[in-house]
Amino acid sequence: MGKMNLFIDANIFLDFYHLSGGDIEELKKLVALIEEGDITLYSCRQLIEEVRRNRDSKISDALREFKKASFKVSFPAFCKSYEEYAEIQDFLKKANTKHSELLAKSTVDIQANGLKADELIAGLFSKAKDIPVTKAIFDRATKRFRMGNPPGKKKVTIGDELNWESILAGVPEGEDLHFVSGDGDYASTVVPEAMNAFLDEEWASKKKSNLNFYKSITDFFKKNFPDIKLASDIKTNKLIEKLASSWSFATTHSIIAELSKLTDFSKVQAEELINILDLNSQVYWIIEDNDVSDFYKHIYDKYADVVSDELKTSLESKLFPAPEAPNPDDDEIPF
Repeated sequence: MGKMNLFIDANIFLDFYHLSGGDIEELKKLVALIEEGDITLYSCRQLIEEVRRNRDSKISDALREFKKASFKVSFPAFCKSYEEYAEIQDFLKKANTKHSELLAKSTVDIQANGLKADELIAGLFSKAKDIPVTKAIFDRATKRFRMGNPPGKKKVTIGDELNWESILAGVPEGEDLHFVSGDGDYASTVVPEAMNAFLDEEWASKKKSNLNFYKSITDFFKKNFPDIKLASDIKTNKLIEKLASSWSFATTHSIIAELSKLTDFSKVQAEELINILDLNSQVYWIIEDNDVSDFYKHIYDKYADVVSDELKTSLESKLFPAPEAPNPDDDEIPF
């Protein structure tokens, strides 16, 4: 899989400030994929400013509902004589106290732009490829608005039009784009899960490539990175790939040192690590070296009962080879 071009609409970023918003882990995975060179994220000034100016209103809506939360239970009179009644009352009191503490702490972070979502979104924009909004792009967006062509709500502002014209200008011709937006302005009115037909055809005509549309980051990951559950999986998978293609003993030692810092592997990852011993001599030939041996013994101790019996036996034979049978000729007395 080559590097992917990705554009994420403002409403997707803003969803991470909402009461029922997305999982922060999705943003962490995105950061990791960009850092590993698997994704090129595109942004422009209009997109960044749209997120910034709408952040507070999204948080305000979520905070309003959070403030209303109150932990209380109505008890029948006959329950009050039981010791559990007092215990539950104590638990509820502690829960309300923690709620107040969390509200106060989060409010401080909100005012300081110190939420985890703030940190990750700012990090994503800093790693993104910025498309300068030139006068030519602005003029084309204005023309699109006046002609009534999608996207955009066609009221007063031209935000969606600017975003669209920016990516038309910024993404190289012939390269596909993955586009994530929960905004109906980009979606088909016939099939909401698909891109607006006008925009899809325009992209194909002008960019000579495909446009892949998703309603959420979760949908994007399910389609393109189904095996990645956590951001840490991305780094682990990259290290395993590097070990599989290691071309020298020195490189193998370096990668084993990095892998040894990790505490957990999935079943698939453990099986890939064992398979590498059969596929890459630059790993297998130094399995008796302390660092390589210790690493694979850890894999055996922790995952022997998880991987297939065939791979378990294969690893055993390499880590604990049977002693060679003595040569009977060695016992003969020479004359």
